[in-house]
Amino acid sequence: MSGIQRVLVPTDFTVDSLRIALEYLENNVDNQRVELVLVCGYDLGDSITGLLGFTKDDHLARLQGEDFVKGCEMIKSRFKQTVVEMYADLLISKNARYVRNYLKGNRITQVVLPETYGFRFFNRHSFDILNVLKAVGLEALPEVVSLPVVGNETDNIDTMDSIFFRKGWKVSYE
Repeated sequence: MSGIQRVLVPTDFTVDSLRIALEYLENNVDNQRVELVLVCGYDLGDSITGLLGFTKDDHLARLQGEDFVKGCEMIKSRFKQTVVEMYADLLISKNARYVRNYLKGNRITQVVLPETYGFRFFNRHSFDILNVLKAVGLEALPEVVSLPVVGNETDNIDTMDSIFFRKGWKVSYE
C-alpha cells in the first residue's frame, strides 16, 4: 500500500451520479486508501458582483441536496476501510491551464472517466467536466481510470432507494 490516492470523480450532485464513485470503489481499489473528490463544473460568469461575492462553500451548499449528502455518508460508512475522506469541489473554469493547475494543486493522482453517463444539471451555471478533461488531453491527466458503462437503471429517478437500499448493505450515515 503506497500512500493515499486522491481520486477526482465527476458528479452533477445527483444521487444517481454517486454510481460512478460506487463503481470505482467496488471494482478499482485494491487494498489502497483513497480520498474521493467529487467535482462538478461551475461557470461563475462575468459579473463582477458575482465574482466578488463568490464563496465555494455557499455554492456547494446550494448545489448539494440532502439525499446526495446522505448518499456520500453511506458510501463513506460502507467503505470506511478504504475511503479516508470524501468531499465535493467545483471546477470553475474550462481553461486547459486552469484544469492542469487544479489537478496539480490538489494533488490528484487518479481521474475517473465513465465511458458513458448522462449528467443532469439542475443549475444553469453547471457544466460537464468530462468534456473539459478530454479537451485538456488524456496525456496531461494523472492516471486515468476508465469505467465501463455506468448508466441510469432507473430511468432518471434520482432516489436513495434506486442505488443503496436495493444492495442490501447494512450501513448507516452520520
